[in-house]
Amino acid sequence: MRQLSARETVREILAKVVGELAAEGLVGVVPIDSIAVERAKRPEHGDFASNVALVLAKPAGKPPRTVAEAIVARLPRGGSSPIAEASVAGPGFINVRLHPTFWQGMLSAILAAGDDWGRSPARNAPKILLEYVSVNPTGPMHFAHGRHAAVGDALARLLRFAGYPVTCEFYVNDAGNQVQMLAQSVWTRYMDAARAADPAVPAADFPENGYKGEYVRDFGRALFARDGARWVGVAPPADIEPVRSFAIAQALGMIRATLERFDVTFDLWQSERALHEAGDVAETLAALEAKGYIDRHDDAVWLRTTALWGDDKDRVVVKSDGLPTYLLADIAYHRKKLARGFDELCDIWGSDHHGHIARMQAALKAFGEDPARLRVILIQIVSLLRDGKPVAMGKREGEFVTLDDVVAEVGRDATRYFYLMRRHDTPLEFDLEVAKRQSLDNPVYYVQYGHARCAALVRRAAELEAPRPPMSTELAAELVLPEELAILRRLADFPDYVADAAAAREPQRLTTYVSELAGEFQSYYTRLQKVHDDTILPQERHRTGDWRAGWNWHKTAARLCWVEAIAQVMRNALGLLGVSAPESMPRSATITKEDDS
Repeated sequence: MRQLSARETVREILAKVVGELAAEGLVGVVPIDSIAVERAKRPEHGDFASNVALVLAKPAGKPPRTVAEAIVARLPRGGSSPIAEASVAGPGFINVRLHPTFWQGMLSAILAAGDDWGRSPARNAPKILLEYVSVNPTGPMHFAHGRHAAVGDALARLLRFAGYPVTCEFYVNDAGNQVQMLAQSVWTRYMDAARAADPAVPAADFPENGYKGEYVRDFGRALFARDGARWVGVAPPADIEPVRSFAIAQALGMIRATLERFDVTFDLWQSERALHEAGDVAETLAALEAKGYIDRHDDAVWLRTTALWGDDKDRVVVKSDGLPTYLLADIAYHRKKLARGFDELCDIWGSDHHGHIARMQAALKAFGEDPARLRVILIQIVSLLRDGKPVAMGKREGEFVTLDDVVAEVGRDATRYFYLMRRHDTPLEFDLEVAKRQSLDNPVYYVQYGHARCAALVRRAAELEAPRPPMSTELAAELVLPEELAILRRLADFPDYVADAAAAREPQRLTTYVSELAGEFQSYYTRLQKVHDDTILPQERHRTGDWRAGWNWHKTAARLCWVEAIAQVMRNALGLLGVSAPESMPRSATITKEDDS
């Protein structure tokens, strides 16, 4: 049977009392899911607060405090009830404090659940298609694209852990001018390779707006190695499609390899060109025209976005040269997504696409769909720093810092964690030197060291042959320090953090959670010795005479179980971020041997 979280436990108790009052005609009936229970903002107010009385008061024609007092009077206390205190605050808020034995009892549940602590069962939720990264297949991934990849992948892990059905998709923009320009650029570099092999081959002028960079030369050399002189000429071949397909395949190969190294995978790769070839784009245009949302003038075809959502002007969907715009293809793509049976379309875009959201939602509205089915997460820019100073791009034209460059320098874990430290809609400064630092002022090192310290304690306990009785109520009762109970509360709250982060589509909440957990554990470790004059394990100064007989092994066993639970929740949280939880790490200069024994 699934263990209820602390918040769910309080919600169920409140629902039971409200149901009793409703049966007596004192208040109306409300669904349990509509009873809001939140973590109290201030510890002195208790553990949780609810506004259920304010919700019930108006329909019942009673003052909120009167309803709140009636609920509080019925709340069970003592005996097997987890509630220690309950009170009414302000206009009718209900504050609840749970008994320490409840938090102590959650330790067994956490350890028993293990890797599944925080996981929700598969829910009857909308089928989500999560589309992210989707960089143009015209070269390697820029370091800024890494934030899209980290956020998207962490969100997918989070949603699945929270029970949502999710499919991840990469939209390959393999149609349009950009890939055409890539083909011409690669052909020019192919000609350079051919001329290097045979000086009689004519020189080819590089396109004015062509793609530069060493990778394009690599593509050109690879094409010549494959096809020899087949495409040699004074101009690009009339049918440049084979060159274009080759160039796209090369670029996609680079992108896939980068994503694989970054531990990011997709269920599906959808080709934009395939939509054109299947007739989806043409059919979408015809459907929009049949609905009266298309105008034709100035040798172009226009979507009446002014009529659909009050845009400042209508938008071109087919240019005067007869080629469809990206907007039309994107409408067809999202229409196809819905036709494939997905209920929610969650897209991750760059912040410069803000204006595109309303147009796409308007297009869904044109086809009779709820615009809210499209949910867009905008990613703000990333600034790359080194010791607080901006990192200069390569001096040679066409060069830039790639995601591979950053991962190679600071590691995958640090890269992912840094990308996920801030809300996606907040600009991010990524300092390479801080990310590499093996000290407690490096956020990812700080968290990973917390996990490694837990593992070190368990290993050290085994070396000392510390008795490890099975977890029991009596054992958990040894955890009585305020710091121990506070961390138990945080561990017990993890399922609620997961649920809330998933519902908000904000995976960065988990970096906040695990960072605060690591901070509380670090503070506890310090205070245990300096304030409480105690240690988890007997240190060298304790191990004199008949020290084994005098040591409180029962308390040590309880604390070791507690430490294992901390490590477990850290692993679970870091796993959702795509970050590893090492068992050991290089010692920070700020931690002494005695501190870590």
